[in-house]
Amino acid sequence: MCWRSLLFVPANNIRFMENARTSNADAIILDLEDSVLPEHKIQARSALQNTAVALSTEKRDVLVRINRPLSLAVRDIEAAVHHQVKAIVVAKAATAQHLALLGEILEERERALELPDGHTKLLPMIETGAAVRRIDEIASCPRVVALVCGDEDLAADLECDPDSETLAAVKYNLVLACALHGIRPLGLMGSIAEYGDMEKYGSSVSRSAALGLKGTLCIHPNQVGVANNGFAPSPERIDQARRIVEAADMARANGAGAYGLDGKMIDAPVLRRARNLLKEGERFAG
Repeated sequence: MCWRSLLFVPANNIRFMENARTSNADAIILDLEDSVLPEHKIQARSALQNTAVALSTEKRDVLVRINRPLSLAVRDIEAAVHHQVKAIVVAKAATAQHLALLGEILEERERALELPDGHTKLLPMIETGAAVRRIDEIASCPRVVALVCGDEDLAADLECDPDSETLAAVKYNLVLACALHGIRPLGLMGSIAEYGDMEKYGSSVSRSAALGLKGTLCIHPNQVGVANNGFAPSPERIDQARRIVEAADMARANGAGAYGLDGKMIDAPVLRRARNLLKEGERFAG
């Protein structure tokens, strides 16, 4: 699940869904949480599965963001689990125990629908100071395939600006935790609320990719193309990585473990980064 762009769409907004259908987002997040008023949540759940079928393609996954209160989360999961729903986005993820409980509900629902065990993955949102302290344990939970920082809620909880160094530090820790557990780090070094100034947004995406983040949440279709391009390796970087790998093969044939290329020393860590970059590029080729 190599998402670069994950576009939020209110689960009860037909016009936004039509816009999402024509987007190139790697994933559509059907939102049952903040963008759906309490009195409209039942209606939003009732249409969820048909919407997932309509929006899912070979190149685009459908996810569902559920509500935090357990009473609502259970109802959301019961409505969301479906063969076309790849993951549940967990608003205000709290602890490993919280995710384990959701995992039990998912397992029960998957078995009732005769879906494979573990079919529905989890994407926890880090949105509280308490969750920040537990990033590593949250990242280690079964079904978790990625983590993302929920900037607006976290900024409110920490009483700081969404574009502050405080939240930047959280994203440094998130990248580390995801690397340790082999999952995908998502987030933006900036505010996802920025959709009017695409140059500024593109700069935030570039900073994020350099940090090690692999994708971001999007709130507007205009952000999708910028995110897709910014989080995919550029042709120039792909070419350089290919040259490094080819030179490594030649050096190995000559019995050398380290060698020079374009005036720079190339050794095992550099080669590993090049191979990883080529693998990432293959995921988004075409």
